[in-house]
Amino acid sequence: MAMTEPKNEPLPPISTKLEDNINYLNELLGVGQGPGHSWDIMAKSFNFSKLNMMSYVLNGYFLTMNVVLILDDLEKRIQTFVTENESYTLHDLMNYLNTNVAFVQVQPVTKMEDVVRFILSGPMVTFVDGYDAALLIDTRIYPMRSIQEPEIERVVRGPRDGFTETMLMNTALIRRRLREPSLRAELMQVGLRSKTDVSLMYLEDVANPDTVKTIRERLESIQTDIVAMAEQSVTELIGNVKWNPYPIVRYTERPDVAATALVEGHVVIVVDTSPEVIIAPITFFQLLQHPEEYHQYPSVGTYRRWTMLIAAFITIFLPGLFLLVNFHSELVPKQLAFFKADRADPLPLWLELIVAEVAIDILRLAVMTSPLTLASMVSIMAAIIFGQFVSQIHLLQPEVLVYMAFVMVAQFSLTSYDLASANQLSRLFILICTQLGFAFHLRAVGFGVAVFIWLVYVMTRKSFGIPYFWPLMPFKWKNGMDNVLLRKPFTTIHGRPGVLRPKIQKRDG
Repeated sequence: MAMTEPKNEPLPPISTKLEDNINYLNELLGVGQGPGHSWDIMAKSFNFSKLNMMSYVLNGYFLTMNVVLILDDLEKRIQTFVTENESYTLHDLMNYLNTNVAFVQVQPVTKMEDVVRFILSGPMVTFVDGYDAALLIDTRIYPMRSIQEPEIERVVRGPRDGFTETMLMNTALIRRRLREPSLRAELMQVGLRSKTDVSLMYLEDVANPDTVKTIRERLESIQTDIVAMAEQSVTELIGNVKWNPYPIVRYTERPDVAATALVEGHVVIVVDTSPEVIIAPITFFQLLQHPEEYHQYPSVGTYRRWTMLIAAFITIFLPGLFLLVNFHSELVPKQLAFFKADRADPLPLWLELIVAEVAIDILRLAVMTSPLTLASMVSIMAAIIFGQFVSQIHLLQPEVLVYMAFVMVAQFSLTSYDLASANQLSRLFILICTQLGFAFHLRAVGFGVAVFIWLVYVMTRKSFGIPYFWPLMPFKWKNGMDNVLLRKPFTTIHGRPGVLRPKIQKRDG
């Protein structure tokens, strides 16, 4: 995205003159009071042992007592050094402070670009007159909420801790579960203006190096002003999503899911300000797995997995199949009479199905956007209207309400909200094609063609070079389709998904 010309100019080097550095930063950052200035960037001058210094720190990222203690220690260290050394250079002094200031993260910064980035990220940066570098002391405490239970991937039994909007906390939650020396967490900034912190995590001795290289290069090549939508912005920028509705990554709020993905050979991307991390690459069937399966016994987990698979295909095909059956209701046996919707209503059946789809979506949006105190009232009003009056006024048939409600329940049962939304668009496409087939007297051809097009579409998709419909296409049973259909006991898990091409194929548990 285009930026103003001054933003593209390289920043000058750090000057040995303190006044030059102060004037430049104050103008660049708008430090000061009144219109055109920023009140939350604090600049404080000091004079310790005849050394003139200036410190910059971002308000809201520190505790006042911590900064007072650090500055007190800084003054004592300078006085001690000056007393013990009759002749010294400022370079010697900075090396001494770098190793002796009583704080964990202390380091010199030699580039003005890094100085500006660090100031706007929260650490305290101090300039010393006569020295062409700055001293960084990381005093940050992040504004953050406490760890809470994930909102989406809830479990009956299992951990209740979920990711927060702070990247540092999220990487710590992953490392707590994966104390592995080969776990790498590469830090980079994306967004020309936002400079959003992003952490690329992978197991060096497991993950495919080509996949890691591809994702790293795409992250580093992001050219956009701001990554405001966090994980979604990053996904679209590195995944070349365009108009593809099907998710090419998996989002999770659970550290245990992220840690398991790393062990399998996936790459995890942690974006600051987002409570969800990105797992890539991913396949269609991996999006259907739920952590609850692994907090139950294998037989129960397998049943749940089959239920999830059935729910996924119900959300895609049931409305189109319902419409197709009613086009040929004379062929429906008595045992399947509940599939018939033979009441004469003003609207054709296919339009009733679409009206029901849109109406349910409007209800869902109303509940999502309404204040919490009004959401219950909205739900009750909708239940009364949809449950009774819609059928009485012959707007929708009872069978349409039943089947569309069933489809919605199946949609909300899916682990991946993005996959459920993509399935919704797919079923609308199949529904319209089925109606067009009937309109042109092609009987079941419209439904068959729509299903065929859907299969070809998902089978030709890829997630960072990985076939999206694997292990069904291309077909693979061992460490592939068997893991889709069965929740194996941990004692029988001995491999990783071959489609990821991990360095080490063998895995225990």
